[in-house]
Amino acid sequence: MTESMISNNAEAERLTMHRCIVTSIIESETVYVECLYVMEKYMNAIKATLSTSQPVITEEEFGTIFYKISELHELHKNFLEGLKNAVASWEEPLSVGIHFKKMAENINVYGAFLHNYGRATDAVRRRCGSSQRFADLTREIACRGQPVSLDDLLHKPVARVQKNALVLHDLIKYTPASHPDHAMLTDALNMTQHFLDEFNIIQTKSMFPNADRAQRRLVKNSFIVELSDGHRKLRHLFLFNDVIACAKYKASGRDKFTFELKWFIPLPDIVVVEDEGANAAAERETSPANIVALKSQACTVRDQILAEERAAHDDKKIRLGSRGTAEKQRKKLAELEGQLVLASPNLVFRVGAKAPGGTALQRHHVFFLSSEYERTQWIDSIHALQASSAPPAGTSTVSMLELQGWVTACRSYLQTDMGSYLLRSGRDDSLLLGDLQLHIGGMTAPLDTAADYYIVVEVDSYGHYFRKAKSKLICRSAQPRWNESFTLDLEGSQNLRLLLYEDAARPVLRGKCTLKLSREWVCESVSRSVCLGGGSLPLRLRVLPPERSARHVPSAKPGALFGAKITHVAKREKRNIPFIISACVREVERRGISEVGIYRVSGSASDLNRLRKSFETNAYEAEQLLKEVDVHSVTGVLKLYLRELPEALFTDALYPELLKAWGSTPGVGNSTDSAPAHTRRHALLKCYAQLPDLNKNCIDFLLNHFVKVNNHESENKMSLHNLATVFGPTLLRPSAAGGKLRADQLAAGTVDAMAQAGILYTLLQQRHLAQHLTAHRHAPHATNPLD
Repeated sequence: MTESMISNNAEAERLTMHRCIVTSIIESETVYVECLYVMEKYMNAIKATLSTSQPVITEEEFGTIFYKISELHELHKNFLEGLKNAVASWEEPLSVGIHFKKMAENINVYGAFLHNYGRATDAVRRRCGSSQRFADLTREIACRGQPVSLDDLLHKPVARVQKNALVLHDLIKYTPASHPDHAMLTDALNMTQHFLDEFNIIQTKSMFPNADRAQRRLVKNSFIVELSDGHRKLRHLFLFNDVIACAKYKASGRDKFTFELKWFIPLPDIVVVEDEGANAAAERETSPANIVALKSQACTVRDQILAEERAAHDDKKIRLGSRGTAEKQRKKLAELEGQLVLASPNLVFRVGAKAPGGTALQRHHVFFLSSEYERTQWIDSIHALQASSAPPAGTSTVSMLELQGWVTACRSYLQTDMGSYLLRSGRDDSLLLGDLQLHIGGMTAPLDTAADYYIVVEVDSYGHYFRKAKSKLICRSAQPRWNESFTLDLEGSQNLRLLLYEDAARPVLRGKCTLKLSREWVCESVSRSVCLGGGSLPLRLRVLPPERSARHVPSAKPGALFGAKITHVAKREKRNIPFIISACVREVERRGISEVGIYRVSGSASDLNRLRKSFETNAYEAEQLLKEVDVHSVTGVLKLYLRELPEALFTDALYPELLKAWGSTPGVGNSTDSAPAHTRRHALLKCYAQLPDLNKNCIDFLLNHFVKVNNHESENKMSLHNLATVFGPTLLRPSAAGGKLRADQLAAGTVDAMAQAGILYTLLQQRHLAQHLTAHRHAPHATNPLD
């Protein structure tokens, strides 16, 4: 027999096997589609009771329990029909790739179902406990001649999504590379595998070929930060189908590591602690890292490395010892980046262990995550496992020694992304730096159900996603409209991730999409629409590079902020206007300029304390916190900062001169004679001209802002007089010496306050008039904006 004949026979055998696998898939799909049909039929019967006087369940429970069932049934019904038609045609070669690819392209339906699965089974369990009628109806549902429970039916899609990848593996194995299906099946497998990777579902068989599939399997794992004895520790968390295990990284040679198991909790004893106030004392860090300082050091080291590389390239020489120095710098940068990855996460995730024979917690572990999506996945994965499956046979007892073997075996399948991104961000054009201006509109197509929806925005940095913003509005609608804008800092970033959440007792992820950042957006505003949760969401995006960004990294030098001299703060931050002033003003103009009583209504005391602490310790976190708190808390922290300045912005030295200028004409405060008013204005402007440049910059910035607020007076009810009354005593106040010199006036009670408000009102009037005339003439602003 010739080689060509042998090759042809082998090809024929592969094609025959290919057809047999497709036939077996059709048989399996037929059973699965019938189960989905039974579930949808049962769902419609339950739905019919909703409009009666005695519904079996509430509408909310119905939407939760049967979420995405109809879509799954329709998806697999079309898939099965396509496979049957392909086989019935008896065309050679048999082509089914397009049907598998369509299935993979719609796998997001499974994503939505899986994220809701734990909530659905919780709802079934609660309803069965409160309604015997519902419990009886869901205990035995006829399916293929056998009674099955609703829990069993709901679990079938969970098992099916993992089977899809295994089927594609087998099918590709017997599909020749020359077959027209090969490319499409490979694409379908890649999409399916990517989906499974996001859920971190790893088949036990791939790690332990001899293990029984019914035994332990790894469901989810990730790098994580644990707070242990007041200090952050780098950990890796493993969730198996019977136990959760936490291990530390342990060096085992150059650039190698292994895991050392620290603790574990059996699946039935795991408690996800979702009470925000629980064990708050256990979450206090002994000595929190200064993230701003780390970023400053890392950027300095990175720039030094890049500068030396450019110099070496220009000289075309390698100086003696330069290689060793460069290696040390790279090692130092990797260490700094590792510290940043450890210090940056701030989303709390708590896991406890039940005490024997009770509901109290025996142990309590606190973790920090950077991504809201990652936190949601951990919580949902634990709840789904506890709701859907009993511990596998043979694993009723778990030992440290046994688990150590399992986590060690996982090592070769895991990677940690640390130690390279900061350096790459100086070289790699795909890693963007600066600010991303993002505007989120409203859904242009309705979602499946009306609920309380909000958006979380995440951006990747250092190879990890970080939550950057959350929509202020929670929209109760099937077609929510947020219309909110955000400014997000980019630090070696490549991707933007949007998460759609339903605000419930436990937030439920209803949709996710990832958008690759593009250099085409630099300084150019672009519009995009993304598919999110079944709806279409319009976005407007613009990237400002560092040299164009209004936000710069504050200096990391130690020093106080509140109560510190403004000259010290400006010098430390290398700014003309302190960061806290510019950041608060930007946030007010972004979402508070139309708020009734802006700057007059008080903010939350707890929010003010949080903001104050954040600005003192971590300006980056403070900027993000500004976007989340009530806008009146934003104005409150700005007023607090200005009040606590040791010297008012108009300075102690000029305060007596300003009062003298204010009182330089008769009829102070109520004269209608234009000449005296003109004289007073010029006297005040003469004093204003004597201000130090830094103070003048800050006052100019604030006056422009107050005029902008006043332009919306019809909405916010803030006249220039109201603004002057609020800020006059803050921006103008006497020094201690000045207070002694004018004790007689202070005794009068309100003389100073009236003068302070009057002075600021005059300056605001002048600024408002100057801006009006400038806009009218379409001419540039005068050199002295108050003149």
